[in-house]
Amino acid sequence: MKVAIGLEENSYESQVDRRFGRASFFILIDTENNDYEIIENEAKDEATGAGLKVVKNLMSLGVDEIIAGEIGPKAAVLIEEFDIPTSKLGELKSVDEVLKNYKENKLEKFDFSAKPQGLRMA
Repeated sequence: MKVAIGLEENSYESQVDRRFGRASFFILIDTENNDYEIIENEAKDEATGAGLKVVKNLMSLGVDEIIAGEIGPKAAVLIEEFDIPTSKLGELKSVDEVLKNYKENKLEKFDFSAKPQGLRMA
């Protein structure tokens, strides 16, 4: 399973970034062997639609699940459309904390099914 988590900096030790579309970097982690790669979010400075571009990019990289703090409404629609499992960061700050909670199935799932357009989901 390959999961994506937003990062503030280009480092495994970076704090996670709660913003999905505007995260500076993403860490893509294979949860079976803990191999990872960090990619720059090239959409972070887009005027609009950053989250949509991130979803499409992560899907093209084979991401199976997203873990985020906040998801904008446009990205949420695409995530729901493609049925991508998406979990909430909660108050977690480090990649290790997030992975531990993910593997222990302690992360709450986002529910995008009944959200009206224009509301930010957190």
